[in-house]
Amino acid sequence: METCREKDTGAETREVLVNDENLRRRLGREVLARLGGDIPGISAHIGEDYEWGADPEVRVFRERKAGFRFLAFAFEPWRMWDLYVGVVVVGADELSLGFHISERAVGTCMMRLMKLAERIGATVRHYPVVVEYRADRPVVTVSAAKFESLVNIICELCRSMSAMAASIEPPDPMRA
Repeated sequence: METCREKDTGAETREVLVNDENLRRRLGREVLARLGGDIPGISAHIGEDYEWGADPEVRVFRERKAGFRFLAFAFEPWRMWDLYVGVVVVGADELSLGFHISERAVGTCMMRLMKLAERIGATVRHYPVVVEYRADRPVVTVSAAKFESLVNIICELCRSMSAMAASIEPPDPMRA
């Protein structure tokens, strides 16, 4: 798979991003390189790496045919499945970027999730297929986006979510 292709616009050559696993891996590496020193315990998780795993959430995803085309940034001491920044493929050329919490984290995190949502002009929505609540920014058209812009947006989301994660003690079942 290719991560990008170049488009000659006459005056300059512009990287045209391709919405694939390679792009998500590249985004994960770049965000961790930028934030790893500032956010201890941040980790990146590629959905395809979990597709055949044994986590209870993986079984639910498989049963519901939810798909594993995502990148998640988790923050210790939280389990990735319960509190993370999500980069989710929502169309052939579209990504959704936002704050995600599991259904079981609602009692612990919903009020703070709503505040984060308000900050980015998002609405918190329930996604029962994947057993979570999300506050997502407007969908991004990948082929029209710049890599640097995507990284900057994700970094800002991670800074906000890491502050939330650090301010709430996770219940034992949600602890990494």
